[in-house]
Amino acid sequence: MNLFGVGPTEIIVVLIVILVLFGPEKLPDLAKKIGGASREIRDNLNTLNDQMNNALETSMEIDKARMIPPAGGDTTPPVVSENPIAPNADSASTEPSVLPPPPSQS
Repeated sequence: MNLFGVGPTEIIVVLIVILVLFGPEKLPDLAKKIGGASREIRDNLNTLNDQMNNALETSMEIDKARMIPPAGGDTTPPVVSENPIAPNADSASTEPSVLPPPPSQS
């Protein structure tokens, strides 16, 4: 079983090196610091995830509110522009077209 390309033998060697470098009396403090740092990172990631979810839900609610037809019995469909680049431009606009004209068939 390899965990991130590291086998059990390599993990044991690393643990022995850590034990030799820090000694048995400093290992609990080291483990506590590593655990606290990982907990803080996880909490920050959860907070970020919650903020992103709230922003997405708010955006979806705004989009949904825009889709609801106005009250008052106005059942006319909204005007959809044929120009996706400038939706408010009328079709007789003098602005150049983004796409070239279709080739003429001779």
